[in-house]
Amino acid sequence: MLKKKDRLLLKELIENSREKITRLAERCHMTRQSVYAKINSFRTRGMNFTVDVNPEEVGLNMKVYILIEAEPQAKFREEADKEIRQFKEITQVHHILGRFDIIVEALVKERDDLRKLLKKIHALPAVKKTETFIVYETTKFNLRDPIIEALSE
Repeated sequence: MLKKKDRLLLKELIENSREKITRLAERCHMTRQSVYAKINSFRTRGMNFTVDVNPEEVGLNMKVYILIEAEPQAKFREEADKEIRQFKEITQVHHILGRFDIIVEALVKERDDLRKLLKKIHALPAVKKTETFIVYETTKFNLRDPIIEALSE
């Protein structure tokens, strides 16, 4: 569990990760040295501070969600999961409950790239079938809101 000052600092970094350490220290009522140490601690715990890029600005015009039904044997599933995580087009991999076993999110430039990705997925021994959903419009995409809300509690 994060301490109150850690939560405050994380919230500030999420809102502007390029803020000067002296300004962060003022806002969080900490010393510059403490802020610097906390940021390094966050990094060692796997928290990255990076830029948000609109995928369409770099030519990734198509977002898709692919539901995957996999073979029930754990060996096949583990191999498929390992392979799928290596596909550069895929941004997220989630194991789910229900009719399907895995859902992946992918970003591709065009239909031909989607076709190639689906062929790679179908070539995996564990994959029994897939169902693909193409996003035609996104009205909200903001990973920050739930995190900032959780940090505010």
